[in-house]
Amino acid sequence: MAAFSRRSLFVPILIVAAIAALTLWSAFGGSAPKTVQQTDARTVRFNMAWLPQGSMAGIFVAIDKGYFAEAGLNVEAVRGFGGIRTANELDQGMFEFAYIDPLSVALNRSKGGAAKMIGGINMRLPAGACFVKERHQIAKPADLAGLRFGAGQSSAIQALLPAWLKGNGVDPARVEQIQLDPAIVVSSLVEGRIDAAECWLGNSMALFDKAAKAKGVTIGRIAYADFGLDVYGSGFATRDALIEKDPELVRAFLKAAYRGYAEAARDPKGALAILRKHHPLLDEAVTERQIRETATLMAAEGGSHRLNPEKVARTVTYLQASGQLQGFDATAALFTNAFVPMGKP
Repeated sequence: MAAFSRRSLFVPILIVAAIAALTLWSAFGGSAPKTVQQTDARTVRFNMAWLPQGSMAGIFVAIDKGYFAEAGLNVEAVRGFGGIRTANELDQGMFEFAYIDPLSVALNRSKGGAAKMIGGINMRLPAGACFVKERHQIAKPADLAGLRFGAGQSSAIQALLPAWLKGNGVDPARVEQIQLDPAIVVSSLVEGRIDAAECWLGNSMALFDKAAKAKGVTIGRIAYADFGLDVYGSGFATRDALIEKDPELVRAFLKAAYRGYAEAARDPKGALAILRKHHPLLDEAVTERQIRETATLMAAEGGSHRLNPEKVARTVTYLQASGQLQGFDATAALFTNAFVPMGKP
């Protein structure tokens, strides 16, 4: 597979700010936020797929500023344990909404589940391979050959790695994939127990850099998306039954949530203060970087949060090339753009 052209994930801050303003205007008819007291708010649960971090700032901004309350919702943000488990728990009705990716949704639906994407957050795949520059020089996928590559055991993206390697002319057998407890991936790389590690913008990238600095080493990174893996990262999801039963709930949640993310992109430091008010133990520098990286990822397709059918389909294609989802023909059921409160397809 031909490698995609390299391009920076970091866009000028004015573009991010403009997109934030556009999101606020488009989603809410240009009207200013109003405080509404709710005495009969409906409680819904949102699974964050992992621990609280900067990528979740939009949710906490929407909670703190009353955006959900104005929609008649009391949203409880709950920690998760990785995309695949989160998709299955969402499907089982343990949560109304969740932060997951099309890959996890596809795996869920291939086993009879009914999870569904309802809008994007990471419009460019945030994942990549990190390494310690003082030990290795990795500029392309072929440089991973012969190395120990570690990733969290809950990472759904690892199911795509063999096909991604093959597409870049690398025999997957030459890369030793090691599944680790997500909590030790960063330390395993920095301390030299593995040679490369899966790392994510808006998530673990800031943690890798912080740990490396303390160790006196530096982190390098190649992005999967720069070498052909042009698929979506995580976004908002629910399940078919809730869409059918209460579409207005889905619409109200999504509208308020995107409003929160737009505000977080406009004022990252303000979002940081809100997030740390709810979770005071979060590292200030790490969390602010996660917030800013998430804003950049959300801006990757011109500020649209609608999911492109062809890009979603590529997730299934990669899974099938990796030996999974054989015979799966329900790609169209993986997502809907019906509730995204802005733009056109």
